[in-house]
Amino acid sequence: MKLTIILSIKESHDQVAQLLDQAGVKRFSTIDITGFKKNKSSQLLNWFGENSGNAKTNSILFFCFTTEEESSLVIEKVNQCNLDSEFSFPAHAFVIDVEKNSILL
Repeated sequence: MKLTIILSIKESHDQVAQLLDQAGVKRFSTIDITGFKKNKSSQLLNWFGENSGNAKTNSILFFCFTTEEESSLVIEKVNQCNLDSEFSFPAHAFVIDVEKNSILL
């Protein structure tokens, strides 16, 4: 069993949910989070908060328990989505081994 985690911006909720479905994941949970990045640098002029040392992002964390095959498909689909996306904020996916667990109903 694997714990699969995806971080993304809130606006990408439906797209990430669709990726999970395409990978065969039928159950997942989400948590709204705020991401912070210090010393954000950009080639483009960002007039809103331009002089701020911190960049804040309204993000979402998806997590689910998956098989090895499902977690591999999730990583593949997230990587492809990031390559195809026009947005500068990609999704980030992680897979963690679960050593022990209670019975999942």
